Amino acid sequence: MKNVIKILANELRNAADKLENGECAIGMDAAEDILSMLVHIPMSKAQAYEFLNVSRATFDNMVAMGDIPKGRKEKGKKELVWYKDELQECIKRLRR
Repeated sequence: MKNVIKILANELRNAADKLENGECAIGMDAAEDILSMLVHIPMSKAQAYEFLNVSRATFDNMVAMGDIPKGRKEKGKKELVWYKDELQECIKRLRR
């Protein structure tokens, strides 16, 4: 297990070095996909319903029906937030 973690850490360092040195050209979509796998990306309600390509009312109905999670209160923020990776998982689940 520790070996796998060391290998992963080394590969991530190498990838970061290549990105910083301009040796690895990836598009914005690919960069966002990778980032969303590594960290929660918080989204406002407007960003979340635009990301899902639905109206605000449809978004509210989806939350009420439990199709997507309720927003979360993040420390230091007034608005609720949704996380991009969780919304992506909901999309996958709803398409099945």
